[in-house]
Amino acid sequence: MNKKAETNPPENSASETGVSENNSTDTEKKNTNKKRVRFRFPSIKDILLAILAAVLCGMGVGFVNYSSLGMDAIGILYDGIRNVLHLSPAQIGYASYIVCFVLSVFLWFAARKYVSFGSLIYIVFYGMSANLGTSLWEYINPKEGIVTAILIALLGLIILYSGLAIFITINIGVDVFTGIVLWICDITGRTMPIVKALFDLILVIIGFLLGGSLGVLTPVTVLFGGQCISLLMKVFARIYKKKDEPAESGESKETDEPAENK
Repeated sequence: MNKKAETNPPENSASETGVSENNSTDTEKKNTNKKRVRFRFPSIKDILLAILAAVLCGMGVGFVNYSSLGMDAIGILYDGIRNVLHLSPAQIGYASYIVCFVLSVFLWFAARKYVSFGSLIYIVFYGMSANLGTSLWEYINPKEGIVTAILIALLGLIILYSGLAIFITINIGVDVFTGIVLWICDITGRTMPIVKALFDLILVIIGFLLGGSLGVLTPVTVLFGGQCISLLMKVFARIYKKKDEPAESGESKETDEPAENK
């Protein structure tokens, strides 16, 4: 009788440890699954912000396109493709669809990790917004003049850079051109600024040879575009982080409490 009493506690403790180990493994699996879901599927808020960013980028390019004062490197390429296809200035978005589709297919096989759900959002909403931005000013039909053109172009650049800053800050993915640049960095071992500068130069040359609009704004965007985007990213990052702080603090409290109980 005494021997049975002595052997029972170890069996109970073993079963309890087995249950606790199973519970811990289950909780770990749930936590890893949650992390995977969050990584693969962005939140609704980030999706809406990505759509807003793509719309702003497209509208900004449409404004700059209407001003006829020149475009950035990517815009010049779009404008050159538009010219080859004999499309109107208000149809520059269709040219962006063609270019982005071709580059997306190439990037899918060359570096699939740079093609994401955010890339698809950018392509879809960018093109239609670029058409809308140009058509909007054609409908308004402001008075012609260099002052009006400069104001429209500056407004377009502010909208464009704001959209790019939002898209980069939420980190939902990259556009196809940035994906190509990152892929070149991977295979060459060169730094991002050098590859980006050479890549933009190639786009400008190709776009200009195809009939793209090369003007006063082109060197302005090359010299000051990156600085403007960086400044707007800092401003938006503060707003974006402040909105996420309560959720993050709540999650940390929930994860810390069980640790303290243990």
